[in-house]
Amino acid sequence: MSKQVAGFEMDRESFLKALQRVQSVVDRKNTIPILSHLLIEAADDRVTFSATDLEVGIRLQLPAHVIKSAKVAVPAKSLYEIVRELPSESLVRFQIFDNFWIELLAGKSVFKLVGQDADEFPQLPRVDTKKSFKLTSSRFAEMIDHTIFAVSNDQTRYDLSGVYLEQIKAKAKVFLRMVATDGHRLSMMDQELEETKDLHLDQGVILPRKGLTELRRMLGEEDSFYCALMENNAVFWTSSEQVQLFMRLLDGEFPDYTPVIPQNNDKRVVVRRESLLNSLKRISVLSLEHSRSVKFLFEGGKLQLSSSNPKLGEAKEDVDIDYGGDKIEIGFNAGYFIDILNAMDDQDNIVVEMTDVLSPSVVKGTKFDGSLNIVMPMQLGSDAQV
Repeated sequence: MSKQVAGFEMDRESFLKALQRVQSVVDRKNTIPILSHLLIEAADDRVTFSATDLEVGIRLQLPAHVIKSAKVAVPAKSLYEIVRELPSESLVRFQIFDNFWIELLAGKSVFKLVGQDADEFPQLPRVDTKKSFKLTSSRFAEMIDHTIFAVSNDQTRYDLSGVYLEQIKAKAKVFLRMVATDGHRLSMMDQELEETKDLHLDQGVILPRKGLTELRRMLGEEDSFYCALMENNAVFWTSSEQVQLFMRLLDGEFPDYTPVIPQNNDKRVVVRRESLLNSLKRISVLSLEHSRSVKFLFEGGKLQLSSSNPKLGEAKEDVDIDYGGDKIEIGFNAGYFIDILNAMDDQDNIVVEMTDVLSPSVVKGTKFDGSLNIVMPMQLGSDAQV
């Protein structure tokens, strides 16, 4: 091992939290070896941890005692597992040698790791703060929660494999809208912006699901955050600029979803969210495995849920509702309804609006929160979506 050229010291708890924060971004496919590494840069009494899988990237900065400035790429999994097992009160000394060997010293423990040249690690974009806008963390997190479950899992539908983000202008107000769909259901939510400046989002962008999942974790850390759109990337960072998250915008054109939104559904049902959710969880146990189809029979003040599976058996349960329209029998994918009801946990009652057994239905809360869900019905007695 060559002579030591640089390094830093950091308490084990801070080191571990940093590694835990960036670990989920590290590429686990091993198609490009350097992507299984973290880039660690020590300079000016700060250590910067960076990770990327070329779709999502993260940069995290923490204060530390820097012995001498340097940078190196480190195997992410091995480093995390080592630091995780160190005694909780340890002071970790991270030493970098000029042949990219790394030495970790903590108490009586010594670990030596083979690193890589930091110049081989992909560069993350530099943030242009002049093009940024400020958003409320809790509200944006709510938008993610109300839409991300509807993203398509179909690898061939690249245009549907993320959440669509656009700017809506109406009556001198500016709204941020998120929309996701897999072709069988659609979920959307609007947030009125406190600042009415132009965000240049009239055409909209598609944010990848993994990036939004990472962003959702970040939003619990501070009350507000910033966003900037730069060429093919969206960048998000906290007010303290301690964490920066990058995501590559998805190619493709998000389909025009507005014609799908029903305007004249004349059958309106009000039901307690928790009652319907719990009943659907029970009844869906015996639904068809692939479709999870459940029959909804609306009549008077009662909703009868039923499922049938030739290999398992059948189930039936009644739920109290507020409904005065004609009797209607319609099939839905129970999983779609369960996803929606889980996201609407701030609502005591929900509204289901229908026209007939072939047309899309609307699901929303009785308390307006800017969210709307559309669900396509299913043909009863089959696995087919209408």
